[in-house]
Amino acid sequence: MKFSKATDYALHALVYMIHRDGDTVKIPVQDLSVALNVSTTYLSKVLTRIVKANYITSTSGAKGGYRLQQNWENVSVYDIVVAIDGVQTLFEDSFDHGSECRIQAAMMEAQENLISTLKNKKLKDLTV
Repeated sequence: MKFSKATDYALHALVYMIHRDGDTVKIPVQDLSVALNVSTTYLSKVLTRIVKANYITSTSGAKGGYRLQQNWENVSVYDIVVAIDGVQTLFEDSFDHGSECRIQAAMMEAQENLISTLKNKKLKDLTV
């Protein structure tokens, strides 16, 4: 599982929003892009994916911006990865050996451990 630049930006933007009380205050994309030193256009596209997944809300206009949804503390890192990159597999087995393939079994175990870790790591854990 490779994490994209978009996922990296999304997680950093969310942590920034948390530190800036983004659950009560709308944070303009310009503020986020300056703080993260990334393109406003690209960051807007990334944040749109998080809005579609219902982890943040957006308001357009002069007083617009992004705000964390209620219960943002319960959102996992895995939720954000999936919202940005979709569900991915760690390993593609080129051979059709089935469940007895020890290589595939080892890789699937590693993937399950990674997913479990990311599901257990909540956004609130990234802000401590």
